[in-house]
Amino acid sequence: MNQIKVSAKRHLAKTISYRIISTLVGFLIMWWATGSVTFGAAFGAAELLIKPALYYLHERFWYRYLKFGLVEIKSTKKSKPVKEEESTLLTGLPESTQVKIKRLTYTKKAN
Repeated sequence: MNQIKVSAKRHLAKTISYRIISTLVGFLIMWWATGSVTFGAAFGAAELLIKPALYYLHERFWYRYLKFGLVEIKSTKKSKPVKEEESTLLTGLPESTQVKIKRLTYTKKAN
């Protein structure tokens, strides 16, 4: 099974794309609320300078220290692969307690 490492570049790219959208939305809301393009632009500029750093730090903190919502998938040591339709491996458990369950299928009995 291939493992994928999430790089800091990915977090940075997400930060930039999110910031563009968020700054535009903030500008439009402030312009609409105040009727002033200048005030909307000033708000957008301030937001553009402060929030990317906060978002990036927030994202890295979650990635490094918080494991909420992450599920570890462990590969099994079998000589022949098991078809996904035939069974499911319950993961997220210690390797010694992993359980393989067969998928139940129901067929109509011919009379």
